[in-house]
Amino acid sequence: MICSVDLPRSFTIRESSHRIHNPLTSEKLATLGQAVSPARGTVMLDLACGSGEMLCTWARDHQVTGTGVDISTAFIGSARARAAELNVADRVTFVHGDASGYVASQPASLRASAQPGSGEASPVPSPCSGAASPRAA
Repeated sequence: MICSVDLPRSFTIRESSHRIHNPLTSEKLATLGQAVSPARGTVMLDLACGSGEMLCTWARDHQVTGTGVDISTAFIGSARARAAELNVADRVTFVHGDASGYVASQPASLRASAQPGSGEASPVPSPCSGAASPRAA
């Protein structure tokens, strides 16, 4: 079953022109990539990926492969477009779904989320709880 939840339209309208949906800048994202220095071919899982900027630029700059998961269909569409723009669409996949309940089909050697507070446990159940793992649409 695919997750049918999406972000509120007002949020996606407000954030639609942003490549990064948090306080990071492109420069800080590049610095983080240099600090992490993922090996070529690293499999990355980017939870709450937004418009996919981290996964796409790291696929280009560090030759990682991977999957991005986000609850916004609009952001997933932007992520796929960004992957095509950077010529990395053959190395990255984007999935619409609730990242809090996502189960990857294969292990990832690098798990990331650039969303503030995303590493914290939440007492609020997933809006898609009980759903099977979302798959690429």
